[in-house]
Parts: sequence; C-alpha cells; structure tokens
Amino acid sequence: MSAPEVRAAFGCEVMDVTDELELQRLLREAHDESAAVAGLEDSLERLRRARAAQTALAGLPAEQLREALRMRRTALAGGRP
Repeated sequence: MSAPEVRAAFGCEVMDVTDELELQRLLREAHDESAAVAGLEDSLERLRRARAAQTALAGLPAEQLREALRMRRTALAGGRP
C-alpha cells in the first residue's frame, strides 16, 4: 500500500513525494528542527562561558596565571608534575 501523494510547495517550486520512505524521512527531518535549535543554543552558551573564562583568566595577575597554567598542565599529564 502506498502513501497518498503529498505536495510541498516552496515558492514557485512544487515537489511530489510519492515514496513512503521519503515521506517518513521528510517528517523526521522536519521534526528534528527543534533538537537542532536546542543544540545550537547549548553550543552558543558553551561559547559564551568559554569567552567569559578567557576574559577572567586574562585579568589574573601573572603569578596566579602561571599557577593556573601549571595546574592545567598537571591535569593534562594525568596528575604527574
């Protein structure tokens, strides 16, 4: 049994979707927009936090920044100095 013909118009363009699998794919893609937007919002928030942290680090006194960098290197080395 095949799906009824669906017409989706974009401007002067008309598209016929008669394949049921293609119709299901289009519905999944359309539904995925909310998840994509949420992912972008999460990424933007992470970027804002990273930039804020960079700004805060740039304002540290030199000695404190050196200590922070030493701690970071130690953490990246698996706790070995």
